[in-house]
Amino acid sequence: MGKFLDFFFSKRSREDRERDGVLSLREKLEKDYREDGYNKIPYISSEGDAHNLLKQIKLSNTLLPHKSYMTFINDDELVFGHVVMLWWVKNVNRKRAPKFFSQEYGLNFKEELKWLKTLGFVDEENVLTKKGEDMLNSHTDIIEHHKEKFK
Repeated sequence: MGKFLDFFFSKRSREDRERDGVLSLREKLEKDYREDGYNKIPYISSEGDAHNLLKQIKLSNTLLPHKSYMTFINDDELVFGHVVMLWWVKNVNRKRAPKFFSQEYGLNFKEELKWLKTLGFVDEENVLTKKGEDMLNSHTDIIEHHKEKFK
């Protein structure tokens, strides 16, 4: 196999690839986020999305989820977008989540909703628990910011 194909079919660990300077675009972006001090790494769904994001970043840095959106707001390691998710589950709750969760807030909606359930913010029927309601009520500023941004 040529070197190009070796990259895609390699069984080497991420640490080996990082040491050798051979990272996928997704891994490079994740590494950059960590080096920039992000508490939570924004969700990048595919290598193609990583490529498109890098192309767009060359045009404007405003396309990245803002660092403040990826900063923990409590001891459960919730971030800005998690509060928006709680609000969305309570008030909108359509079957299909909007793309702004991944594009604006850097979250994989399905995975993060499962995580919020394990933490006890949402029950199995996708209804906020008292813990979820309390979190939502204590961060009305985040919801107001979100509503203003997406008028």
